[in-house]
Amino acid sequence: MKKQNLWMTIPVATAVLLALTGCAGEQSNQASTSGEQTQTSSGGNAVSNSGTAGAATGTNTNPSNSANAGTGNEGSAVSNDSKSPSKLSDVNDVVKALRSELKLQHVKLPTSFPLNKGQYLGANIATNRSDALLVNFYMVAEPVALNDSSLTASDSKASWLASYEVKSSDSMNQTELFPETDLKNIPDDMAVDLGHGMKGLAEGAAGSQYLTWQEGRWTLQIHSVSEDQMNNPAIAKKIVQYLESHRLPAPKDKGFVQVDYASGGKTVQVTISWQDGKQTHQLKTSQVPLDALDMMVSVK
Repeated sequence: MKKQNLWMTIPVATAVLLALTGCAGEQSNQASTSGEQTQTSSGGNAVSNSGTAGAATGTNTNPSNSANAGTGNEGSAVSNDSKSPSKLSDVNDVVKALRSELKLQHVKLPTSFPLNKGQYLGANIATNRSDALLVNFYMVAEPVALNDSSLTASDSKASWLASYEVKSSDSMNQTELFPETDLKNIPDDMAVDLGHGMKGLAEGAAGSQYLTWQEGRWTLQIHSVSEDQMNNPAIAKKIVQYLESHRLPAPKDKGFVQVDYASGGKTVQVTISWQDGKQTHQLKTSQVPLDALDMMVSVK
């Protein structure tokens, strides 16, 4: 009986020793794993670690990841599969991205822009509804994604190129957009020969001078301050010459091009409005008139 008791005691003692050894090994492995996570986090790869451990080291540079980690919800952390919006370096890609985002279906948009060499096109959607849109276009030094926050930041270095708006015709003041001007019987002393069979009406009023003419359903008008003595006929002749080889969109009823030079004549605001079915399109820009027309001609 004593031998039997001794035989039973040996395996029990051995089991106890093995259990203790196993616990020590697990604690050692856990400590090693924890050390590896700390090293990885301090190396800047916090996104690959789940939970809040990475954020606690202060090395997480992704604002959205930091916010999620602070909640303590591991499931809300951004995964490695998340992708940043694509930066668009080609004008066609910007226009394509716009069409995919806009809620107004089958909308016509400008497809050409006056970009300086080495510059890129940026676009921000300010209004996006099924019945209306407003898009602002910018010239930027580096490619940016659609609706990139840098375009509208208070310290933005982007140069505004133009805005393009589409609304239902009923929601816009048609009288302001398309002022009535009688160009059928222009008095000889107010008529200006613009070439290519075009005749303009020159008027002066309240310190301003206007030159207005018509091409098809389009009415075009140049306004400047009288004391600046700008050569409105010369500007009009360049526009007429340009339109001999370039075609503006065909409006349903009417279209209007307003070229408005500020006092001093160094800056200009061009507004181009036209009706397309039950919609009114409007482009606004501070680019020179021929560049403004170039954008409008590219609408499709």
